[in-house]
Amino acid sequence: MSRTSKKNRGVCLVAIVKDEEPFLDEWLVYHRMLGVDHFFIYDDHPAYPMEAFLKPHREYVTVVPWFGQDALLPGRTTQTKAYVHAVVRYVHQYSWVGFLDVDEFVVLRQDERLHGFLDSFPDAAAVSLNWHVFGHCGYYDNPPGLITASLIRRMSQPSEQVKTFTRPGQIAGISSPHYCELESGGRVDANGRRFATALYPERTQRAHINHYQCRSFRNWMGRVERGDVTVPPGATPEHDRWRWDPEACLRQFVMTVAKDKNEYVDEFMFRYQADILQQTALLGREGTGLH
Repeated sequence: MSRTSKKNRGVCLVAIVKDEEPFLDEWLVYHRMLGVDHFFIYDDHPAYPMEAFLKPHREYVTVVPWFGQDALLPGRTTQTKAYVHAVVRYVHQYSWVGFLDVDEFVVLRQDERLHGFLDSFPDAAAVSLNWHVFGHCGYYDNPPGLITASLIRRMSQPSEQVKTFTRPGQIAGISSPHYCELESGGRVDANGRRFATALYPERTQRAHINHYQCRSFRNWMGRVERGDVTVPPGATPEHDRWRWDPEACLRQFVMTVAKDKNEYVDEFMFRYQADILQQTALLGREGTGLH
C-alpha cells in the first residue's frame, strides 16, 4: 500500500476531527513536546473549515478537507478511509505513523521523546500501546483548564484496546483504527514483547495511551448529535448502537463512565502542565474560550 521514500522525517500523527476546537491546541502542543514532527488532520466538519483555526500550527500541521470525500472510497468507516488515504498520500516519508483521536494522548513514563522510544524497537514493524481509560472526573461541562490536568481519574486497570505506531512501508491495509495489517514484520507491545491481547502487570509501565473518553457529561451526551466516524449508522453492531440514541447514551454513561472509569487517581500528566500552558498561551487564543 505504501511507497518507499529516501526521506526519513521521524514521527507523524494522523487524526480525523469534528467539533474538536476546544481540545486541539493542547493535543497538538503536547505531542509536539514528545517529538511528533508533523500532523495530518482530516477535517470532517461540513461547515467550519479547520484550516483557519489551525493556522497557528501551520508549520507542522497539514489539514485535509474530508467531509463527503470518502463516499466512493473502499473501506468500512469514514475514519479508516481517512487513514488509508493518509498512507497512500502522505506518510510514506516518515519512519513511524500513529493513528490517534484527539481524546488520546501518548504517555511515555520512562522515555523523553517518541523518536527514542520507537527506535528502541528496531526489529518491529508496529508498536501497540494500551489505553488507560479516563472518566469525567465529576465535570458536568468541559473543564476550564487543560484536559490532561483536569481529568485525573481513570479505570485502575488498562484496557485491552490499543492504538498503534507503524512503519509506513510495512502497512498492507487498515480495517481497524487500532492497528494496521502488516506486509511483513511483527507487532510488539510497549515493552517489546510480541503483541498479545492478554494483559500482564507491567504492560503499561513504560508507555500507554491516556484515552480521555469522557471529557465531561455534556461532551459525552453531545456525541449523539456529533455522530461517530468509527461506526457507520447503517451497519452499527448491536453493542455500539447506544452511540446513536440519547437515552441509550445516557444509560451507557451511568453504567460505565460514572461507575468504573473514575476509580483511580493518576496525576502523571501534571508534569507537563506548565509547559503546555506556556506554549498554548503563545497561540493568541485569548478571549476565544479555546485557549
